[in-house]
Amino acid sequence: MGTNIDDRLAVHATCISNDFLDKYMADANGDYIKVYLFIQRHRGEQFEVKDVADALNLTDHDIERAVRYWEKQGIFSDGAGQTINAEIRQEKTCQAAEEHLEEAEASEQKVQEAAMTGTLDAVKDDEEFAGILFVAKHVLPALPTARQVETLEYMYRELGMSAELIEFMLEYCAGLEKTSARYLETVAIDWHEQGITTVKQAKKLIRDFESKKARPKKTSKPNRFLNFDAVDVDYDSIAKQKVLNRMQHGTD
Repeated sequence: MGTNIDDRLAVHATCISNDFLDKYMADANGDYIKVYLFIQRHRGEQFEVKDVADALNLTDHDIERAVRYWEKQGIFSDGAGQTINAEIRQEKTCQAAEEHLEEAEASEQKVQEAAMTGTLDAVKDDEEFAGILFVAKHVLPALPTARQVETLEYMYRELGMSAELIEFMLEYCAGLEKTSARYLETVAIDWHEQGITTVKQAKKLIRDFESKKARPKKTSKPNRFLNFDAVDVDYDSIAKQKVLNRMQHGTD
């Protein structure tokens, strides 16, 4: 067990050179003196320019000017001002990068929200499509992008897919963790070309594909709309093969 005794006469002080008081203090700007005294008080400690500025109610550049002044007087070591300047520039770069990232994220969020709002307004009288967007909002890993909304509308209006089939496909693709607009569109077009119009037909297609490829089932997260495990149908390869076929035979 240790003993700690408080010495009330212990000296906590900062020593200032008489040369500083006699030769330099009178001609120095008040802010420069404040900076000098602060640095003397924290001699041997690591500190950041912004901390000094906050403590003395000055700006970062006030600190830099003061350090450069004392460097010019031969009190601070050569390069001290440059070191301060480099730290200020680095801090500004990091701050600008953070602000840019925040602005980009906020802008993207606004775009997505605007896309969803605009689409919902456009289809407010179409309850089926509004239901598709509702499912997409809860199934996709993030709020549907404008491109994803356009793709869903393309399936519904141009391909004539039923709301039930589209919602099933959304759950299926979400289970595979492949929900980009390109992937959703590839699956939709493939099903359309194969005459898939019902959920029952889609389930059979998936099972038949699994059997042909002899692939093990891939366990996916449980969902509210499916009663079977999702199977990883390689629609990326299907999309690539379709492009090759068109190049080789000049047909769709």
